[in-house]
Amino acid sequence: MGVLKFLVWTTCAVGLGVFLARGNVNGRTPLDHMERTWKRTVNPSTLDKVKDGVEDVVDSAKGAVSQKSANAAGPRERITAEDRAAVNDIISKKR
Repeated sequence: MGVLKFLVWTTCAVGLGVFLARGNVNGRTPLDHMERTWKRTVNPSTLDKVKDGVEDVVDSAKGAVSQKSANAAGPRERITAEDRAAVNDIISKKR
């Protein structure tokens, strides 16, 4: 039953794709109609501004991360000499 359902849905999806690419509605394909509507409603300059803004944000984030990692000092060690000796003693006992 599952295979039959899969085949039916696949056939419907392929048929819809063929219709969108090849079908004829008012002298154009449905895909052409969708593209024309998209170009009329979405202002390309606005879309380019958004893309440029995202690229600028990514570049500035990369710069900030590289500056922090280059300027960052190593972590401060809060372990005292006695604590270090105790840990080394425990490690040597385990071996």
